[in-house]
Amino acid sequence: MSVYICEKCGVIENTAVGGYWKNSFEHEPKKCSECNFGKWHGKFEKKHWTDYGVEKLLEMEKRKDGSMINATNFLKSIGEI
Repeated sequence: MSVYICEKCGVIENTAVGGYWKNSFEHEPKKCSECNFGKWHGKFEKKHWTDYGVEKLLEMEKRKDGSMINATNFLKSIGEI
């Protein structure tokens, strides 16, 4: 499962349900389903990036297996790294 951090609210979202590829294609901020479409999808529990922490997110991204897509860019944009 590929996940990313919503650039608007900071929740962890799945690329298949949140509109990640649509936003990427249109060069828009990567947003979760709630920020994109007005309602959380309910496919899994909504968790904020802080529930995982900087180290865990960067570790997930470092695997380069698609499990975390935008941790470095997001965390830099908010001054966490």
